[in-house]
Amino acid sequence: MLRPALSFFLVSTLICCTQLSWAKGPQTVSKKEVRKILKDNPELIFEALQGHEEQLYDLLQIGLKKKNKSRIREGRLKQLKNPKIAALRPDRPVWGTPNGKINIIVFSDFQSATSTKADKVIHALLKKHPNINYRFRHNPLGLHKMSIPAARYYEALAIQSHAKAMKLNRLLLQNRLAINKKGTKILDELARKCEADMAQLHRDLNSAQVNARIEGDRREARKLGLTAAPVFLVNGVTVTGAAPAKEFEEVFAIIREN
Repeated sequence: MLRPALSFFLVSTLICCTQLSWAKGPQTVSKKEVRKILKDNPELIFEALQGHEEQLYDLLQIGLKKKNKSRIREGRLKQLKNPKIAALRPDRPVWGTPNGKINIIVFSDFQSATSTKADKVIHALLKKHPNINYRFRHNPLGLHKMSIPAARYYEALAIQSHAKAMKLNRLLLQNRLAINKKGTKILDELARKCEADMAQLHRDLNSAQVNARIEGDRREARKLGLTAAPVFLVNGVTVTGAAPAKEFEEVFAIIREN
């Protein structure tokens, strides 16, 4: 809608200017004269735009969107100079290339609908970009009774096998509604799908190691000032919520440029 609105405005303005000038005879109106005419007669602008309010609204929205996008980019450039750095913790599961140049750490909640949506975006990016390493951390917000139990199952299985835990991670996010409704019964079913040693898993659910990992992640999230879930730290730059892949790509570009 930008070009029609702008074209209409310019044509209307030129017509108005030509009409004002014609009384003196045919002549060329310079930009300086147009500028003076509009400054002295601002009502001409409003008259020219009457009946085209929708186009003007669209034009303003495009301008606001560009301004907001520019503001976000400037904020991320500043953050890249002073990034939020989370511990890598190499003893825990890593998706993608462990030494990849793009490092993404998410602080998430297995019972968050937004986290479920965001997970799909992340795994699509992992397929597209071989230089990403992705790590999952816990930041249950206390809104769902099954957030902590789900986190315990994930961490308990990670003690057995990182590969099995990574598979369970996705299943936990994909089945959050069933987990909320049926509780540990569904958690057990999902763990079995991942070929977990169920006896060992149940022993580890409330172990000191599992508790330390979950509580350690929560403390780190608070220290970093993360109050939502999910929040992604992309080389220390925050991306919050179920952001589209395009937004992550923009952050990747900023990182490459700098």
